[in-house]
Amino acid sequence: MEQKIFSKFNVYDQIGYLMVGAIVLLLFVFNATYFFQAIIPPFGLDTFLAWFIVAYFLGHLIQGIANLINEIKLLRSLVPEDKENFDDKQKEVLEQAKEYFELQKQDENRLWNFCYMFASAKDITGQVQAFNSYYSLYRGWLIVFILESLFLLYFLISAYDWKTLLLFLTNIFLTIIFYRRSKRFWNYTRNKVLETFVIVKKLNM
Repeated sequence: MEQKIFSKFNVYDQIGYLMVGAIVLLLFVFNATYFFQAIIPPFGLDTFLAWFIVAYFLGHLIQGIANLINEIKLLRSLVPEDKENFDDKQKEVLEQAKEYFELQKQDENRLWNFCYMFASAKDITGQVQAFNSYYSLYRGWLIVFILESLFLLYFLISAYDWKTLLLFLTNIFLTIIFYRRSKRFWNYTRNKVLETFVIVKKLNM
């Protein structure tokens, strides 16, 4: 059991933190060298551990920013993590969860969180964890390219250049792509959590 839980967290770390942090690091190096002509220590075996730690830290930072954005009402629409607006079928499952967990005074957000923890613990196939990991990945990349677009917009306004414009438009395109991907995998995660809850509940009965 402990090994299974550890492996799940390990997958989340690799996808949700390291790959997001790696993109941040690559963009930072590109921006520093292209816009500021800075000299960056080269990647190599002797500097691998240092870059690895930096990427891991940046991954946590971006995911923290994503969580903060999701808590601010004016910015919440940037992240497709909706834990309030459920359709009728999903609300029916949440009502079952309310009775199953004996939580009569909890709102839909809290009920969904209980369903998520329940489904994660009973997730034999690993689909809940996989969908959540990919959602975390695309959400992280979404935040990265939103921030990069704002950075490029500043340079575009202060000193117009067609190359910067091309980079800006490319970032906008990637932002849209990763918003759509994160929204899709959030829906996958939400549906799989509720489906897993129903199946396990039926089997336990």
